[in-house]
Amino acid sequence: MTGSVLLGLGVATVLVVAAYAVVCAVRPGAAYLAGRRWTQASDRHGRAAFSWLTARVAAEVVLLAIGAALVFTLASVFVEVLDAVVDADDLTVIDRPAVEWLAGHRTPGLTRLQIAITDLGSAVALTLAAVVAVAVVAWRKRSWYPLVLAVLSLGVLQLIVYAIKEIIGRDRPNPPDQVVTAAGYSFPSGHSASSLVGFALLAWLVCMLTSNRTVWATVWVAAAAGTVLVGLSRVYLGVHYPSDVLGGWALGLTWLAVVAVATRVWQMRMAARETS
Repeated sequence: MTGSVLLGLGVATVLVVAAYAVVCAVRPGAAYLAGRRWTQASDRHGRAAFSWLTARVAAEVVLLAIGAALVFTLASVFVEVLDAVVDADDLTVIDRPAVEWLAGHRTPGLTRLQIAITDLGSAVALTLAAVVAVAVVAWRKRSWYPLVLAVLSLGVLQLIVYAIKEIIGRDRPNPPDQVVTAAGYSFPSGHSASSLVGFALLAWLVCMLTSNRTVWATVWVAAAAGTVLVGLSRVYLGVHYPSDVLGGWALGLTWLAVVAVATRVWQMRMAARETS
């Protein structure tokens, strides 16, 4: 158990370091593009269009409209995956072959690594990390907002995932293909949805503590990479099909968008009350 925890911490450290290296590598290119005349012109036109729109329509309405469009798009992706799982159509054709192929190509070392990675996306690990991050940010900012954000994003998501699992009732891959024990139904992957939202929450909280753009980019790249690795580990370990993971990611993105829009609107209303 201790070895798995240490390996998981090592993986997390490597992810952050690798993310920082990627950010540093692409920063010169990003700076070059930002300095190009056409990029600056596009930015000016975009800002002008947004200013024109918000001058005629309340910023809150604009945000709600954009947010609704984003949530609808992401929810549509989830519904498509859900429909494919229920109807067992083209998207699920690779499910069983993928699980069986990975089961036949496992190695002891890679399996230990995948278990450590999947543990990073467990409810226990995400909850502990969220509690620490929320406590630090809430104390620094003297605000309950981080706690509300954590409960809405990560807490409510667990109820949504559980409800969908019970309604769909999809069985997991065959027990002989499973390396670890997993309870409950298969679709959507709770680890995939929770790691996406949980890692995004942690990145979000870190960004509240600093205005350093390099740190922002690093934590978001690390969060995205960690999400992908956790999802892939679930298929490797034989406890989920690829479509379960896709469904988990789509659900996680949808709920993350809902929370982001809702909390932003709430912040705008609170700011309006303070200035009125």
